[in-house]
Amino acid sequence: MSFDYILETRDICKNFGKLAANDRISLKIKRNTIHSIVGENGAGKSTLMNILTNIHKADSGEILINGKEVKFKSTIDAARQGIGMVYQEFMLMKGFTSFENIIVGFEEKKGIAIDFKESRKKVERICDEYHFPLPLDTLIDDLPVSVLQQIEIVKVLYRGAEIIILDEPTSSLTPQGIRGLFSAIRALRDLGKTVLFITHKLKEVFEISDEISVLRDGKLIGTYQPSDVNPQKLANLMVGREVILKANKAPHEVGETVLKVDNLSVYDKDGIERVKGVSFDIKKGEILGIAGVAGSGQQHLSEALYGLTRPKQGSSIEFNGEEISRGNPLDRHKNRIGYVPQDRIGSGCNVNGTIWENCIMGYHKARGFDPPWLLNYKQAHDFSRKVVEDFDVKIQTIEDRVGSLSGGNIQKLIVGREFSQQNILLIIEDPTRGIDVGAIEYIWEKLLDFAAQGVSVLMISHDLNEVMQLSDRIMVMYDGHLYNAGNYLELTEEQIGLIMMGGSLHE
Repeated sequence: MSFDYILETRDICKNFGKLAANDRISLKIKRNTIHSIVGENGAGKSTLMNILTNIHKADSGEILINGKEVKFKSTIDAARQGIGMVYQEFMLMKGFTSFENIIVGFEEKKGIAIDFKESRKKVERICDEYHFPLPLDTLIDDLPVSVLQQIEIVKVLYRGAEIIILDEPTSSLTPQGIRGLFSAIRALRDLGKTVLFITHKLKEVFEISDEISVLRDGKLIGTYQPSDVNPQKLANLMVGREVILKANKAPHEVGETVLKVDNLSVYDKDGIERVKGVSFDIKKGEILGIAGVAGSGQQHLSEALYGLTRPKQGSSIEFNGEEISRGNPLDRHKNRIGYVPQDRIGSGCNVNGTIWENCIMGYHKARGFDPPWLLNYKQAHDFSRKVVEDFDVKIQTIEDRVGSLSGGNIQKLIVGREFSQQNILLIIEDPTRGIDVGAIEYIWEKLLDFAAQGVSVLMISHDLNEVMQLSDRIMVMYDGHLYNAGNYLELTEEQIGLIMMGGSLHE
């Protein structure tokens, strides 16, 4: 009966134009469970979660909490009725403390004034009960990702959430950090909360879930006990075909040095040194993987390599024997260096531009169309349609705004754009962040094919499994320094995870 379930959706439908994002989804979530929701990009997961938090309104259907139908007036109303969401991109304000971020908008009041003392008591009580030892008076600016995540969880608990939605919560964590998060999630469940866990990582689904629901093409395919399915079957259900879950990496020869970096130092806008005198090289046909927790300097490294920031005087970046450290991104593009940034929204695309405009971004200047002084719309549209088709970007037309796409589909668009330009060197940050197993399979195959054809790849990824599956050589970035982590399959996940935390293999 309905009272067995803390949350139900009945025949939820949501259309965006001709696209049925949610098609009669009827989902039942048992109370005090960890319920994973999986599916490809565009399967309808984000739309459904946005309906549950009232970011979107359903076109039809019902939402029931504790057996009673609810109609949310606002996102705050959804939070007050017990639904809280921790987004993949944290919703925290820099320049504010952990405590201030937790209480903002939901402060305890004494009359019309904010009662900071009572608010503090409530936050401290939650931290004690759920074992989150947060630095409440510390600015969030330089806190590690694992602590920021805990702040977000405490924030939704402070707002009274009984149902906590976690969207791709492990995307930037080390193996040790994931273990800590999973312990916290289990503690939440054991203390009476219900957790909806959104992820693309099948290993995690089986480790943490009490039940698993699969969405595909806007429809609910089914809800399963972990004991009733295995990773292969689950992946096949998500994609609708047989999926290869491991990279088919074959040994191959590498050639001469393509990129040589010597004593590279990079400072941020505040004058803080983020990359500290690193040196490395990449050979023709080699995939060099760099692992590390978020904020260790990886983004500053890639931006300097691509010419988005100027390195410190005395730094050297050589590409095919030519010094390029003072060049700009257009120079890199003309030299056939491709770049997939970590910040796909801020740096990778123009969300207000059309899909075809984003597909030819950079290409139109570095490669050009025929004739070179005019924009040939047919060629631009043909190139864009090929990117969309090859990388299975779910769109309605290439005239759609990129901002209308899901995060995973934006990622596939950016990766497809850079992979389709016959580059000699690819600098890629988190190539498969937030995308589904079918797209991961395709991108991994493309990267291995590129390497076999002689393309050099610098892959910076927060997904340690991805680094270990694809890389010929692995390095770890920690506190702005680079450390050797062996060749393909030389070290274990735990050993590399230890280096990512600043530890030594002798510990």
